[in-house]
Amino acid sequence: MAQDIFALVRKKEAQFRQRLRRGVIITPGAVGDCLLMLPLAKFMKESLQLGGIDFIGHTEYIDFYPGRTCVDGIRSIDSIEFHRLFANAKDFEVEDGDVLISAFGRYEWVASFLGAGDGNFETNLIYTVNCHHAAEIATLPLAVEREFAGHIGEFYIREFINANTLWVAPPELSTNDVLVQPTQADICCGQILLQSQGIDPAGRVVIIHPGSGSKEKCWHLDNFCGLAETFARKDMQVLFVLGPAELERFGDKAMKRIEGAGKCVSGVGLTEVMQIIACADLYIGNDSGITHLAASLGAATLAIFGPTVPALYGPIGPRVTIFNAETDSFSGSFPTSTLSVADQVCQILGD
Repeated sequence: MAQDIFALVRKKEAQFRQRLRRGVIITPGAVGDCLLMLPLAKFMKESLQLGGIDFIGHTEYIDFYPGRTCVDGIRSIDSIEFHRLFANAKDFEVEDGDVLISAFGRYEWVASFLGAGDGNFETNLIYTVNCHHAAEIATLPLAVEREFAGHIGEFYIREFINANTLWVAPPELSTNDVLVQPTQADICCGQILLQSQGIDPAGRVVIIHPGSGSKEKCWHLDNFCGLAETFARKDMQVLFVLGPAELERFGDKAMKRIEGAGKCVSGVGLTEVMQIIACADLYIGNDSGITHLAASLGAATLAIFGPTVPALYGPIGPRVTIFNAETDSFSGSFPTSTLSVADQVCQILGD
């Protein structure tokens, strides 16, 4: 009986110690970059047996992670004085009780995509963290810097393993995983948001996001509008979702074209965009952060690729279809591409 009690106590102590062990990923990346780091976060959490893992980044891109992803907590990258770590290592100083030291006090493992390739930053980060306690620290490249035959999510994991000389085999990356699990509350909110735009959630809903952070990756707007008009003839409800980049890029003529092809919503946060997409039957977009978000939710996603390589940067999700559009269709209207995408949509929706 006593042995059983001692065994239970030891088990509880081990579980408590594991819960205290924590890792962190520091990222200056945008929406898509952060989503493509989630496989790394999962790998760190599972292989290192961490009780939790945090993201330090731009909160507008990651604030919905806790409770929906493998990430347990988030912190604003602007809340930590990272600029100090870029100082010349010979001149860098921290004192007892320094806010930089306390910022990393809870982490045993640190993976930073900030400061990669900057020797001063890496040296200063290692020194700062180890002023409080011993920890494993690695700076990782945000972009592939050498030839790599695989997906960038796998690249991040391999770079982390190599940087820390871990004696573990890199796992085979599953590009079919659902990385973001919407809650029932998200579904309810998404339905309300659709209704506010005159969309019936009970009908067939297609979300189109015609933008991207890079103009070169954007399929010509006429092609998206042509698709929307085709869908409308098939009794599909089309909602264009526009972010700040699109509102800045599109003029009055483009906005009128969009509004003539379907409903349009703008000025909503990333969480609301996630909730809307979670209620849609299909999402269509360029190689963009929102397309990565749609895929990660498990939504039926048609990703339009042109100048970028899908094998390296393709969205992760179980219902992703990649359409490699003709190069010319990114600079102008291209009816052949539009018809081909419409055919793909019919296959996805079973029409």
